[in-house]
Amino acid sequence: MNEAARSESGVVDRFLVQGERGYSAFWRRDKSPIEVIELAKLLGSLRKIGSFIGPNLGTIVWTGMEHKNGLALDPTPVVGVYPVPADRTDIMVGITVRQAFETREWSERLKRIGIEKASPLPPYRYKLKLFLEMCEKVYVDCLANRTFLGVYTEKARLWEYINKAQGFLTPPTFTHVLHLWWRIAADRSGEKYKERFRDITAGNVRGVGDLAKLYGKPIALLNSMVERLIDECPEIPRVTERSEYRLNLYLSVWSELLEYVKFWPGDRSDPFLIQDPDFREVELEDDEKKALQETIYSFARQIESTFRRKVSYSEDVRGNVKNIDDVVQIEKNDLVMDAANRVDKALLQKLKLIIKAASQRKTTYNRGLTSGKIDRRRLYRAPTSGLAFHVKKNEFELLNDIVIVVDASGSMADPEKWEQTETIVQTLFTAVKSFNSTSRMFAYNEVNNKCRLTEIFVRGGFFSVLPHGKTASGEAIIATALSMKVGRKKPFLIHITDGASNWGCGVGDAIAFCKKKRISLLTLGIGCTPSAKQSLTKEYGNLVQYIDKIDELPNVFGSLIRCINWQ
Repeated sequence: MNEAARSESGVVDRFLVQGERGYSAFWRRDKSPIEVIELAKLLGSLRKIGSFIGPNLGTIVWTGMEHKNGLALDPTPVVGVYPVPADRTDIMVGITVRQAFETREWSERLKRIGIEKASPLPPYRYKLKLFLEMCEKVYVDCLANRTFLGVYTEKARLWEYINKAQGFLTPPTFTHVLHLWWRIAADRSGEKYKERFRDITAGNVRGVGDLAKLYGKPIALLNSMVERLIDECPEIPRVTERSEYRLNLYLSVWSELLEYVKFWPGDRSDPFLIQDPDFREVELEDDEKKALQETIYSFARQIESTFRRKVSYSEDVRGNVKNIDDVVQIEKNDLVMDAANRVDKALLQKLKLIIKAASQRKTTYNRGLTSGKIDRRRLYRAPTSGLAFHVKKNEFELLNDIVIVVDASGSMADPEKWEQTETIVQTLFTAVKSFNSTSRMFAYNEVNNKCRLTEIFVRGGFFSVLPHGKTASGEAIIATALSMKVGRKKPFLIHITDGASNWGCGVGDAIAFCKKKRISLLTLGIGCTPSAKQSLTKEYGNLVQYIDKIDELPNVFGSLIRCINWQ
């Protein structure tokens, strides 16, 4: 950051950041020139990206920060320049994506079992470790290539190769051939591994001739696994089966590969490599990393304090229930993903008619027009401008604020069921929004043993969350009610679920809290089993209705709002 843009008053209103040609420049806007704040903001972005890959990744932190389980990211690529330029952010995103996929696919477990199962002789144990690590990098990069995340892992792969290449020993070395294979096998085109290996180093590395003569056969052997890693393994449904499939594939190649590389050094850290003077450089790099980790550790408390500012409803919920010990932790969440537009236009028109019948008519006049009805109050303009007409408009306004809260727990995870739910909530919310602009919509699910309440209609667009975990309906209803403003008119809280609460304080206290705050709680049961209907009826009484088919929504919603005592 070496330039600044100033307004006419001389005040700096924006900074020009060098290196802003990366993909992340299109979405990462919340930045800071202050080191601690910038590292915290970037870590928050990386946590959001990790949540798209899997819900059980644990906490993502910088290396040096305390954590019980999760991902510890080395901040080396992004330290030194603040705000972090987009090209460096791309590298960090790629590293995060790779580690997140490795966690989701149980890569560490595979590598541990692979070494135990192969039982290599001590001189070859380190080579097997390097081999399994690189195979998993190839696999997860190929997984990333199936989505837009592949553009980030490509940036990280190139950065890591360039840095690693500075420490390669004179060929042939095992780590060199593995890194060359990584660039070939994980190429985003998905076709490069089919080509015959060519020397990309202009035929001369530290006095060595054409690398194709040294590495051609080992890379051809490694490439024999790539097609199955790209096409077959990701289609296996269970993670344990995918892990077993990959391990068997790797070990089927290992014995033959070892015959080519048996007498090659691994890398500078190979315990069976005779140390040379250059090894001191590796030790110095380790010292630099330790110093960097100590710096991050000194910032850890300040960085974590940024994330503790998240809105938590837990204490407020405990203050409004009888069974305090059963209350689960609930907090506001902003990790969302774009939702497909599932508004049913025919259903929308039927819902609008029902809501219109419950709305209050408001008459407005558009005056000073050149045509329309004569406006007696503007007749004096007839001889001059002719703007002596007006148009009368009747608008309908729903005075009762409506908030929709959607159950996104694990029971909603079936794709067809969640798609139907999204159609219902988006159509219903669109109808409500057209009569009351202050309406809001939330979803709740369970992540890491916490109930997360997420607003899923923001700035005119629909968003979604991954259905997951247990159902804490009581906490979600109370937390949503706490965010509602209660005036003279009773607001509506429409709860959409497929079953009774099975976690937390239950809905009894939530119903009592809504009555105390004069909030009308309505419940729609979607795709409920007979036992679920029985449980919901027991909890909500006559303020619950059930929808088995989407066409039933207008009549069911109409019967719900007729049960309310309008004031």
